Amino acid sequence: MLLQPSAPNTIRSDMNQSASNHGQQTWPGICTREKLQNDVDSLVKTLARTDSARHVHSISLRGFLDIKKPRNERGFTDTDPLAWWNSLRADEIFPDKEPIPSTEYFVYDESVISENSDEDKAWAPLVNFIKTLPSLRKLVYNCPNQFPPSLLYTLHENHPQCELYHLTFRLRTLLWDTPYPYETALATSPCLYSVKVVCSGRDSDGDDDFNQEATMELVAGLAPNLREATMIHLSISHSKFTRDRAQWNGLPGFIPGMSGSLTSLSLVGQGGHYWRPEYIQTWARFTDFCSLRRLTIEGPGHRGIDGEVMGYIAKNHSFPQLRALSVSLERQDASVERPDFTANAVPFFTAFEPLEELSVSGPLEPEILDAILHRHGRTLKRLMMRPDEVESPGFVGRDRKEIPMTFTKEHILQIQAECPALEELGVRIKRKKSSAAESLFLALDCSDWRVHRDSSYDPSFDGEDRDKLEYGYMKGHLREALMNCAVDETLARSIWGTIREEGRALESLRLWTTGAGHFGKGQNNMADGYLNHLSRSWLIERVPRDDVEILHVKELCQSEREARDASGYGARRPKETEVFRSLWPSKEGSRGWQDDWSSIPLQV
Repeated sequence: MLLQPSAPNTIRSDMNQSASNHGQQTWPGICTREKLQNDVDSLVKTLARTDSARHVHSISLRGFLDIKKPRNERGFTDTDPLAWWNSLRADEIFPDKEPIPSTEYFVYDESVISENSDEDKAWAPLVNFIKTLPSLRKLVYNCPNQFPPSLLYTLHENHPQCELYHLTFRLRTLLWDTPYPYETALATSPCLYSVKVVCSGRDSDGDDDFNQEATMELVAGLAPNLREATMIHLSISHSKFTRDRAQWNGLPGFIPGMSGSLTSLSLVGQGGHYWRPEYIQTWARFTDFCSLRRLTIEGPGHRGIDGEVMGYIAKNHSFPQLRALSVSLERQDASVERPDFTANAVPFFTAFEPLEELSVSGPLEPEILDAILHRHGRTLKRLMMRPDEVESPGFVGRDRKEIPMTFTKEHILQIQAECPALEELGVRIKRKKSSAAESLFLALDCSDWRVHRDSSYDPSFDGEDRDKLEYGYMKGHLREALMNCAVDETLARSIWGTIREEGRALESLRLWTTGAGHFGKGQNNMADGYLNHLSRSWLIERVPRDDVEILHVKELCQSEREARDASGYGARRPKETEVFRSLWPSKEGSRGWQDDWSSIPLQV
């Protein structure tokens, strides 16, 4: 375990010794008990030398402690369920996004940890260290290991006011007549402040999973100080068991009608019945929405709440204390046309008191943006807008015509005028071959859905640009896609400089390049070898200095791109190469096409 101070009052601990198990993707960070002891000893010496132990208020633990005991290797114990997310380094582009695990899911994967067991004793170096911190107020636990009893009881005895953020919370014995005593002690601990729970109606073994129901009862009062809950719902489609779920009998001590007072509720998952009005109503029975300050309702891809759910929430619930809202929307019109989507979305967003933070992804219309800015603009400090539509065809005998909303210069000026307190803005806009209009934008959308969604669209290509490529597209379509997605460091710095020249006090700029090769009819593999290489994303941060501006520029997901390049990933067909070389001829001394391209200079 590597323990390193990251702030005067915070210690982040990452178990970072790399390891692999017969090629199996493992949890990021694996540590032995010997290394844990060495790292704790090193940290104790550092804190003693600087007399800093009394200033440590927060500890964050992440990684896997290898205790070398027989383990059931299924489920979320040894195998990292977020391997797909971590391999893409998607957290660099979406630092605030809650990823959804992608793996088999087993609730009852091993016996419950017991006090003074070898597994519990393996944590002794950390437990003893925590006893020496007189001012500990917050402990964040993000390890796949079960939370050790010795650590829980140390919090109770030495730090009863410490808030425990348990980010891998799961109860394994809910099918027992009485849950295991230690699980009950952990779940009802007065230190338990925040939980993140992965759950499903039924796991991959066909066992019923009642973690959602149990968490609701903890929220309602069994966990007296629980104030934050994140529920990540999985859809285990390959479970072969279709019987009805057993009846949930409740946790010991729960009294129907109890209601808690969460300040933060996140409902994240793969859609289905989770996003129906009945599900929202169920949560309202277990916690008072009037106490919520932060609410998240998000699904993966194009999943989210539809017009019916938005209408239900607007008419039936009140959120007077809410300050931050993050929501994914969907039209839900694959089988039935729903023309009232916008009519339901507008009253949904205006039903909330003025917000400080708002993140919206999915279908957006100008009327929805107008309603958001009119209601919340004057108080917003953070606004993230990610317009998107379903790219696959519908099933109601029609072709989809919706094109993701494009943020124009007028929209940006509208945001500037109506959001005087705005500190962070994220919008998805169209690339226009480095025209000046993009100099204000943070995310670069290289798709062109008009090709399939707009029958009146005429690209006005001439000459060879009208020649057909594979998949039926013209060379001109590929030429524009290449020009738009080619985002190098020079262009990133130019966009930064242009924004700064406009007098805006910019501290950081995140550029996400996305959508190249998407034309409104599902993803294709056209020139993906070129498009994926050119589509680079950047983070630019200003180093604090009063006398001169120094920038730190980082390509996001660089290691993953380099690994993809080294593997020879992606198609580069002869006709596609012709288009590429018409834009970027081979340079003298070039080692390959990767050395020859550059972004089109920004026009200002």
